[in-house]
Amino acid sequence: MKYQLTPKIAQFDKDGFVTTEGWALIYNTDVITGEFMNATYEYVAEGIGLPDHVCLDAPNSVDDEHAIVRVGDTWTYPSDHRGKKIYSTENGAESTVTEIGDIPNNYTLLKPSSEFDTWNGEAWVLDKNKQHQHYIAVATAQKKQLLSEATTQIDYLQDAIDTEIATDEEKALYSAWKKYRVLLNRIDVETAPDIKYPEKPQ
Repeated sequence: MKYQLTPKIAQFDKDGFVTTEGWALIYNTDVITGEFMNATYEYVAEGIGLPDHVCLDAPNSVDDEHAIVRVGDTWTYPSDHRGKKIYSTENGAESTVTEIGDIPNNYTLLKPSSEFDTWNGEAWVLDKNKQHQHYIAVATAQKKQLLSEATTQIDYLQDAIDTEIATDEEKALYSAWKKYRVLLNRIDVETAPDIKYPEKPQ
């Protein structure tokens, strides 16, 4: 035949070697992971064999929730959550999926709504005790800081009184800070966050 009106199609034997040179539709996979990369037309010479990371049979199409991976001589379609945020069911810590496959154990795609949430096996639920303990810790730290400030002011004013150089304003302020410190000490941090702090002397 003088003219070749259609592309010459390569022929392969059962072992994957080219018996007739020509064009072949090749399906390429990642040499490490086996993930499908693309399909290309290649001109192959007689006698050569296909590399391990390419094949002639086409995979099925998949949705965005699955990947296409070659395992041995078979296409597989594992779950694919790469790029998605997942959350530790132990502490709610966020991380990003980087590998093909199911979500790791002890992780979920569901995001906790607060730092006080606890995983119950199916969903995040508010751990009221954990939340309350947090409020107590915050109130304890705040009470300690306010008491320290009050003591510093009282010590300063006490020195002025002891050395008999305190002004009437300082004497009044000394009394106010002492009262303020008493009220602070009476605060029950167990009632946090429903705590009304006394007004600081000015």
